[in-house]
Amino acid sequence: MRRNWKRITGIVLAFVLIIGQFMTGVNQTQAASKSPKLSRASLTLTVGQSRKLSVSNAKNVKWTSSNKKVATVNKNGTVKAKKSGKATITAKVSGKSLKCKVTVKKKQNNANNQTSGSRILVAYFSWSGTSEQIAKDIIAQTGADSYRIERATPYSSDYSTVAYGEAKTEADTNARPAIKNAPKSIAQYDKIVLCYPIWWHTAPMTVGTFLEKYDFTGKTIYPVSQSASMDRSQFEESVTFVKSNAKNATVDDGLFSTNSSRITDYINQKVLEK
Repeated sequence: MRRNWKRITGIVLAFVLIIGQFMTGVNQTQAASKSPKLSRASLTLTVGQSRKLSVSNAKNVKWTSSNKKVATVNKNGTVKAKKSGKATITAKVSGKSLKCKVTVKKKQNNANNQTSGSRILVAYFSWSGTSEQIAKDIIAQTGADSYRIERATPYSSDYSTVAYGEAKTEADTNARPAIKNAPKSIAQYDKIVLCYPIWWHTAPMTVGTFLEKYDFTGKTIYPVSQSASMDRSQFEESVTFVKSNAKNATVDDGLFSTNSSRITDYINQKVLEK
């Protein structure tokens, strides 16, 4: 009987030890998964670009830059490239210092002369100014080259004349109005952010004129539109329009949003990620 009790006791103790070791491993794994982690360890930006860093599993993060002349960082973790050079962005949280090494390069902007070396082009059409502001924000965020799509014969400044006259006639006839000062080549770019409003359930016909000028082999187009008065289905129609007019392009599903923060995140995740 005593031998049986000893055997049972030994088995129970062994079981308890195994369970204890297992739970220790689980706790260590959970602790590791909950440790603060910086979204990037290194970052290369062009002067004028911005990129948002984040720390997972953490609150109350304090951000600092080792060289504010090269790159600054705000309380939300958004890094802004100021001038060429190197800096280290530090995120202090829970007694730890997490670091991201930042390299800032010089920038030159000229889509027609192609002197910047940028691989990104922001092409935009704007009548009211909304799409222009979106484009300018993206240009500042990415350091991209830019081209404003403008009709050779300017549209009327009167809303009714444009909406129910010029734009409607062009949409009804699938017209391709002449545009001003189109870049001679877009060969140097592999990413094109395309910003435009929704006119008559699709992109303005001037956007079609721009797209039909080039061969987009090896290039990706990222459509972006912002309109409080239109719905998602009309944006999807515009993306179909882009696909049908951009020869050999890869066209992303794009983003249709009135939220500027969502646009910033979209550009970070889709355009700036390598």
